[in-house]
Amino acid sequence: MAAIFGPRANLVTNATLIALAALALFAAFLIWAVPRMQYNTQVSLTPPQPVPFSHQHHVSGLGIDCRYCHTSVEIAPSAGVPRPRPA
Repeated sequence: MAAIFGPRANLVTNATLIALAALALFAAFLIWAVPRMQYNTQVSLTPPQPVPFSHQHHVSGLGIDCRYCHTSVEIAPSAGVPRPRPA
């Protein structure tokens, strides 16, 4: 009686099962790793300053209160960029 499957059927089946297992492990890793990368929340993102500005000099050195420039700091979720003062 002739064989139903060829000699490479076990090889193809094993390779397919290993590829599916690797894909499942990769998907599980992504489900675990992506929320921990802080890419979406941008927690560690430091946006570039449009003008080189030293908060340490103005707040610590000169004693200027943050609310002088950042007027919405107490009511907004972020301090925001201050509006330019009229000259």
